[in-house]
Amino acid sequence: MNLLKYLFFFSLILSSFHCFAQQKMLLLNGKEIEIKSYTVGEPYISYTKANTKHTKTKTIEKYDVFSITKEDGTEDLIYKADTLTFSVEEARNYIRGEQAAMKYYHKPANKWAAAAVGVSSSILSFYSLPLPMLYGVVIGRFNPKQMQIPADVTIVGSSTEEFRYGYNKKARNLKIQQSLKWGYIGLGVGLAGLIVYGVTNH
Repeated sequence: MNLLKYLFFFSLILSSFHCFAQQKMLLLNGKEIEIKSYTVGEPYISYTKANTKHTKTKTIEKYDVFSITKEDGTEDLIYKADTLTFSVEEARNYIRGEQAAMKYYHKPANKWAAAAVGVSSSILSFYSLPLPMLYGVVIGRFNPKQMQIPADVTIVGSSTEEFRYGYNKKARNLKIQQSLKWGYIGLGVGLAGLIVYGVTNH
């Protein structure tokens, strides 16, 4: 009887683990997508996302995917290295750099500077629309002076050139996104202020 109890609880543990274990699709841009199932085709991968009520099949180009980690922990490597691209291990380090930037790169000063540019450019009215975008493109051309990784955090491959390349590229993209968002927020605030000022003074 006790043996049956143990077997019952053991089966529950296994089934619970199966429910929580998810397959993960790792993209070359550093993002991860939890998926239920997938099929590798040419040139697309068809998949269904996990943790959603929608069962619609989505597709993604194989060239955007690095690998898929299955429920049992094994890896289905999608990335194909050639003489013009990173090796598999170099690509891993590049992705680790992107992920480190997504997690640790935070520069509030970028947001405030972009917002200030947006507010300041609002005095040009209609002609101010391209200015926040221009500022975002210009600021995104510069790499961070140093990688923002906590001293107590150790990341495999962080000393490699490809890791730094991935980190810098993702950090530049983040700066552009933040600058565009806050630049146009500042522009909107500035234009609204000018409209209110014009109304109250007439």
